[in-house]
Amino acid sequence: MRILRPATALAALLALASCASPTPYGPATTPGGEGYSETQIEANRFRVNFKGNTVTPRETVENFLLLRAAELTLKTGNTFFVVAKAETDRDVSYHWDEPAFYGHYGWWGPRWGYGLRGGSGYSRPINEFNAQADILVFRGPKPANDRNAYDARDVTTRLGPLAAASLQPRQGY
Repeated sequence: MRILRPATALAALLALASCASPTPYGPATTPGGEGYSETQIEANRFRVNFKGNTVTPRETVENFLLLRAAELTLKTGNTFFVVAKAETDRDVSYHWDEPAFYGHYGWWGPRWGYGLRGGSGYSRPINEFNAQADILVFRGPKPANDRNAYDARDVTTRLGPLAAASLQPRQGY
């Protein structure tokens, strides 16, 4: 019975993890929740945020932030935006897992090795990324010499398909 309980817990955890998917592109439904949000600070200045879940890579979070900034720029009748300030925060928490199998002399977990009896379990890090940027929106051609300036139409053309793909249902479960 002692072997069955950890093995059952591991099977349930693996089944649940296989269903987890990255945060889809869309608005946050709660304050501080996953997805995008924005606040208008001045007539042409906005603070844009995108928060991902534990399986959303940093690059995806940052791309979705830029996409939302581009959409907001076009929505306000502008053509390009300048990133005045940007940062990506990583929140790390640790999850304590029970070992996968108990043997006569110790335990074994698939990625974490083995341990002697009496020292059961292992800790694994869980990352969540949250990107924020203050942007200024403008009309006209994008300044060629400003590396912090983005053409809003070009950004939506290039990053829009990533957002559309994130909304598709996952196959296989």
